[in-house]
Amino acid sequence: MIIDWKTLARKDKTTIEGAKLLESKEFIVVYIGASFLSGVGKRNVENLKNFYEARKGEGVEVIYLSQDNNNKDFEKHIQEAQPNWLAVPPNTKENDELMKALENPSKPHVIAFNKIGIMCRRTTGTKDLDSKGILEKWRNKKENSPKKSNQVPSQESKDSEEKP
Repeated sequence: MIIDWKTLARKDKTTIEGAKLLESKEFIVVYIGASFLSGVGKRNVENLKNFYEARKGEGVEVIYLSQDNNNKDFEKHIQEAQPNWLAVPPNTKENDELMKALENPSKPHVIAFNKIGIMCRRTTGTKDLDSKGILEKWRNKKENSPKKSNQVPSQESKDSEEKP
């Protein structure tokens, strides 16, 4: 999966290797956002907070992929607006590589993967995250849907497509 070779950090400065995270979590939700987003961006953060708090014991982890313009805004945002999610700071090699692997989605954007890299959802909103049975729906997803404009294959499937 796209994070298995990354070292990720939380706002409390603890870190975890992506491969270890994948061993311990069933679902990875990547939130692409920025501190300067208002309206839907702020609602997404609140909805993701509620989702994370309700389901973190069920093998769910959120990774914030910041598109802030600088580290000062990023640090302020994660300290003031977010739970102790994993985060990837802006303007870093890791951030650039993850954005490229995710095909540079617009912000805000929420993409969920299961632990083997199958994309479970990709959208700009978070309203459906409070649905009962959402994790069961994700568990039952066995493969990526055919590529549509709002979906992207996992890194493994992209790699296999490039090989003869």
